[in-house]
Amino acid sequence: MNEIRHQAEWRRWAWLGAAGALLFVLFQVLPATSDSSFRDQTEPVIAKREAERQASDFASRHFGTAPLSAHAVHQSDRLMYGYLMKEKLYEPFRHDYEARFPTDTYQATLRLPDKKTLFVHVHMTSGEIVGWRLFNDSLAEETAALEESKTLDMARAFAETRGFRAEELREGYVNRAGEAVLEPQGYRIGEARLRLVIGIGTSDEGQPVVTKYKAVFEVPERYQAYVAGQDRLASRLTLFGNLLISGVMAIVAAVIAVLYRKRISFGRGVVLTLLFLACYLVNQFNMADGMRASFGEDPRAELLYTGGMALTVVLTVLLGFAVYFSLVAGDGLWRAQGCGLWPKFGEAGFGAHVWQSMKMSYLFALILLGAQTVILFALERSTGAWSTSDPAQSPYNLRIVWLYPLLAWAAAISEEAVYRLFGIGLLRKWLRSTFAAALVPTVIWALGHVAYPIYPATTRLIELTVIGLAMSWLFLRYGFIAAVFTHAIMNSILMAVSLVFLGSAANLATAAVYLALPVAVAWVLKRLHDKKSGRHPQFTVPPEAPR
Repeated sequence: MNEIRHQAEWRRWAWLGAAGALLFVLFQVLPATSDSSFRDQTEPVIAKREAERQASDFASRHFGTAPLSAHAVHQSDRLMYGYLMKEKLYEPFRHDYEARFPTDTYQATLRLPDKKTLFVHVHMTSGEIVGWRLFNDSLAEETAALEESKTLDMARAFAETRGFRAEELREGYVNRAGEAVLEPQGYRIGEARLRLVIGIGTSDEGQPVVTKYKAVFEVPERYQAYVAGQDRLASRLTLFGNLLISGVMAIVAAVIAVLYRKRISFGRGVVLTLLFLACYLVNQFNMADGMRASFGEDPRAELLYTGGMALTVVLTVLLGFAVYFSLVAGDGLWRAQGCGLWPKFGEAGFGAHVWQSMKMSYLFALILLGAQTVILFALERSTGAWSTSDPAQSPYNLRIVWLYPLLAWAAAISEEAVYRLFGIGLLRKWLRSTFAAALVPTVIWALGHVAYPIYPATTRLIELTVIGLAMSWLFLRYGFIAAVFTHAIMNSILMAVSLVFLGSAANLATAAVYLALPVAVAWVLKRLHDKKSGRHPQFTVPPEAPR
């Protein structure tokens, strides 16, 4: 493990960091801010409470009953949004259709007094009601058994109250659920056509009432089939390529820790493991609305959420054990090879090493962001890669926005411990090849990210394999602490940019805190160490990792 001591080396990394920052800003940040949808978004996004109020008022007006409770989450039509991104059609869609048929809404879940559940979709800027769906009990959707012609006539009459003209509503049919499906003429974007799904039910007074209104663009079947196939591929790669192998690695780490217990310090990984668990669990509860949104319009969503959160807690604890044994066994493996890639708190020079690692990591993070920009640009041009929305990760579904960077630190600690500190250390011992030892865990790590909403599913595999190899080089040359800081800073920059796009002074202030947090962490560690040592020691450079 080396330290940067020469001014020339600092200058080299600074120039590369500046180049990376320039690429990142020019090709990722500015294109988003120069988009007219960003420039022209003069209407601020309404608060969730306002969406809940609008939905409750609608329930009282339309169904004549006040809800017992209302809870809103950010919801998104991932298929349609992805199609618009792939075909470069978002700008014309925004101009022509976003006001009436948005891809992103607040989905408010309302519990009604008569054990009914009502889902209401509220426009995120105008507050207009753009869709709803009523369920009679925990499972059954409420629709009336009417004659097909009567159902279509009532649906057309209602559609006219939503701004459609009678001559636009000639095409239509009744589906198996007894709902009217209308295909308004002239509403197209690319090959996607608008569909109106209108359900007719009966009020408590015996009068017909619209229990469902859904106005969305239906993407081409071949696009739906392609995305479904890619999602299946991503799920398999994640399950068999990442989760199962990572589980095996965790077991191996525990076995190594037991077998070499006399040469391993079991206290080494406790603090970082507890920090990881705290950050990850707090983040999971902070993003609870994202999990709720993933269940869509399901009356059992709250029950499913409770079960999902319980499972998440169990899996997080298991992951905590994996992180702990990876830290313990990984440190032991490297020290057995004469390489101190993770200095201890009490070792001479620890505070100075942490402080310098933090400063280096800002430069390395910018370099990697620039490299990521180039990789994604190349993949977009060569494979047509595109991304879509993911309400499960949406900042709008955060309970407390300023807790969001905890995810960056949780990911940095766990992934660098499992795939770099332990993974490379173990495989180098087995394979006798540093490159192979870096490549294998890097691919496993990259496979854990293929389920992100980017298509084709192999896009992130390619991107993160390259980034992961660079991170492996960084780890081998500058140590575990520099790798963790770089990983956390890179993620924090991306999170800060997403908050800047959301606007508001509070979000801008939170973004600034994200970016400054690594400095604060390094400063506290340095101060604690220097206070304990009573002096500011010079670097004690551990043996360098073998090539």
